[in-house]
Amino acid sequence: MKYVNFIIISAFLVIFAGPAYVWAGPVAVPLAPSFEFEPVLEGQHLTHDFIIKNQGDAPLNIVGVQPP
Repeated sequence: MKYVNFIIISAFLVIFAGPAYVWAGPVAVPLAPSFEFEPVLEGQHLTHDFIIKNQGDAPLNIVGVQPP
């Protein structure tokens, strides 16, 4: 009897509830998440660009970035 109730409830949800929607939003994916610098002398300034790709379905806004 429990199995029959499950089938009836499942059929009701499929027919009357419609499809389920998932709200994804922006998804920040780094193409190379880490980078290792070569050894340098103390006091030298180094820079590296990290490329971030938005694989979500909404605009990605990157704000307030600070070094660790």
